[in-house]
Amino acid sequence: MGNKLTEAGRLKLRPLCIYDTDEIPEDAVPSYTVDRCVAKAIYASALFEETPPVYIEAGHEQCCAGGMTWMGLAEPHPKLKYFVTVGTPDFHGGAAEHLKATPELFDEQRKRAGEILPHGKYTVIAPCTHNPVPETVRSFIVFAGSEQIRNLCGLAQFNSSEPFFKTVIPGGPICATMIAFPAGMAENAPKDSAYVGPVDPTGNPWLPPELMIMGIPSSLAQQMGADFEESFICKRSKIAYPENRIAINPYMKVIEK
Repeated sequence: MGNKLTEAGRLKLRPLCIYDTDEIPEDAVPSYTVDRCVAKAIYASALFEETPPVYIEAGHEQCCAGGMTWMGLAEPHPKLKYFVTVGTPDFHGGAAEHLKATPELFDEQRKRAGEILPHGKYTVIAPCTHNPVPETVRSFIVFAGSEQIRNLCGLAQFNSSEPFFKTVIPGGPICATMIAFPAGMAENAPKDSAYVGPVDPTGNPWLPPELMIMGIPSSLAQQMGADFEESFICKRSKIAYPENRIAINPYMKVIEK
């Protein structure tokens, strides 16, 4: 599946898969040993081949508290809703991320996502070459440029008549877009949608501006793999990935006097 996603999206960074287990894989390391931010650790895994598989479990206090909350591994700090919105003097010195207009909207967003629960004791993020048991894989993560993501979205929609929800840009932190939503951890997340983003700007200092992220549930990825050769990506490859680009000329309005 990793090979098919790489070919379909002409990926330059290796795709990753998400699976759960009750035993730590022999060569896996806690995600915080790569970076405190779960999302940044995952990006490092896609970027550097020497990065081993990483795992996340409850009790990893070295991880970002918000990430642990959105992985279903910790209860949110009661003041978190202020930190990510407008701030409050008695938490982090009043620092605020202004990601939502009000604390109440943050609470409502969490409620709408539903209960978030991991599927096993350990959530593992590994390169597809790690060869986990296919039946255990919950979802895939790809990093790609805008044209690549557009084509992968088109491939996700190829065998469906649904015009709106086969590909979605969800609200929430980067790790939710990468893991919690596509891996089916969030109770109310659509089960057969690909998740594109992120809209969380806190990753912008380390995520290159030309890259986007796509989290793909395993069942949808399998469908995309099955559709690959019959879709526009193969049948009209020079349209999907043009060798020559059409120049757009400026509009020149001529006014006769």
